[in-house]
Amino acid sequence: MVNPIKGALWLSAALTLAGCQSLAGSPSAPHGCGDIPSFADNVCLLDSWVAFGLEAQRGDDAWRRDTLAEASGPRPSQKAARAVVLSWDGPSEWRQASDLYKATLSSAPPRLQPLLQQWLNDLEERRQLHAQQDAGARRQGGSRDETQALKRENEALKQQLEEMSNKLDALTDIERTINSRD
Repeated sequence: MVNPIKGALWLSAALTLAGCQSLAGSPSAPHGCGDIPSFADNVCLLDSWVAFGLEAQRGDDAWRRDTLAEASGPRPSQKAARAVVLSWDGPSEWRQASDLYKATLSSAPPRLQPLLQQWLNDLEERRQLHAQQDAGARRQGGSRDETQALKRENEALKQQLEEMSNKLDALTDIERTINSRD
């Protein structure tokens, strides 16, 4: 079941994305509307972070490596950008991403904090599901009933992960639809 508040937040952020798409990357783009978003509280604040989050979700290893190098500085916005990138990397990077989100959330502009908090919450949920799946895989042996219970638990976890992935794919489709209208 989709949480209406989460859905509204994501939809609102995605719909506002159309407003700065033509500005991003152009020579006259306001500060904060480029590839690596900043915490500059301007017209592109949410748009640039949503676009960056979607790019992080779709980016390949080379994009991640280049983006992490570009966002390697000490500024809170750079740390938040690294958190976004690392949160879409493998499970081995998720703790660092979580720590970076937590370290920068309070320094983000108030309009951006709900989005970053939502991304942190989603990351923590993925971490928890992954930990449960790992714990289930480590519990070897036992009776046939235990094995069947673990299989059911793993299937339920896979289903939850698939549902999360479908939600993110839907957001990507919304962004593409909005961009195609331009």
